[in-house]
Amino acid sequence: MGLHPSEILIGYEKAAKKVYEELDKQTCYTLKNMEDHEEVTMCMKSSISSKQFGLEDLLSDLITKACLYSIPKGSRKLQVDNIRVQKILGGSIHDSEVVHGMVVIR
Repeated sequence: MGLHPSEILIGYEKAAKKVYEELDKQTCYTLKNMEDHEEVTMCMKSSISSKQFGLEDLLSDLITKACLYSIPKGSRKLQVDNIRVQKILGGSIHDSEVVHGMVVIR
């Protein structure tokens, strides 16, 4: 078509800059209190429902509890290393629960 690859690359870079500018304007909700269980659950539901439709209420509650347990008081950083998932043979998703402490399987 007569275009040089460097011209195509310049076009992609301009498009990326425009997308980043527009992306900042697309915020529909900002989390105000990170320690509020209901507010965090509400924010988490949309991303969970895109992967596990129908289980978003159950999973968002469990994930919110686990996340709020692992955040140290006065901090805004999630300690992902403090969250573990243990599967138990024969259990279903509805048997899931969050344990604040340690689980020992015998």
